[in-house]
Amino acid sequence: MSRRVLIFSNQKGGVGKTTLTREIGVTLAESGKRMLLVDCDPQGNLTKSLVDGAEEGGLYEALCGAGEIRITELDERLSLLAGDFRLSLLEKSLIGEVDAYSRLRELLADPRLGSYDLVFLDTPPSLGVLTVNALAAANDLVIPMNPSLYSMQGTNDLLRTVSKVRSSLNPALNLLGVIVNAFDGVPVISRQIRSEIEASFGDKVFATVLSKSIRLEEAIASRRGVIHQSGARRVADEVRALAAELLERLEGGSR
Repeated sequence: MSRRVLIFSNQKGGVGKTTLTREIGVTLAESGKRMLLVDCDPQGNLTKSLVDGAEEGGLYEALCGAGEIRITELDERLSLLAGDFRLSLLEKSLIGEVDAYSRLRELLADPRLGSYDLVFLDTPPSLGVLTVNALAAANDLVIPMNPSLYSMQGTNDLLRTVSKVRSSLNPALNLLGVIVNAFDGVPVISRQIRSEIEASFGDKVFATVLSKSIRLEEAIASRRGVIHQSGARRVADEVRALAAELLERLEGGSR
């Protein structure tokens, strides 16, 4: 399998984009894949969940064409291209530029970033210039969804944007799948909404769901993957199953 670039995106906030980018990325790195995680969100939550203290340099400088691409090496197989609040300034300055929506694609084509097996893009909860840049740069789209009343609305907006991106910037963009995140099977409404998601997306919905768990928050606080947390066996097993299913879909050419 050649290098693939995946975007985790949904216009609705709080659906688990950063959690899934982080946890699946950490898990695949442990399994032997060379991973690059790219924080495209000005909030920088992915960066904060992996690095203790502010990072100088990262995606902002790289997209500005500053020359050096500063990668944070988290371990032997896991790397981070950090994001911070300055990305919001860049998003505003890119509007009207000829290459406004291709900056990230051009960056990821740089030979200095060619050694990774997988690149994961974590995006803002909006459909602005940064998210469209990520959609234009990606091979595959993963949509995290919560079993909540308004989860479908944000997803429908995203799919309309995906259709526009396919028609102009990235015709080959593939919907790899939908992951149900933060699932609690006790409330009837949660089960009903999960059924609605499955009815809408069919076999695009991952068979594995990620349960709602405080262990994920603890993993973020400790800046470690949940698979390394003691007492987190159930959710760690779910993350491993998600990572395996994601690889299976990639290697099977899920289209």
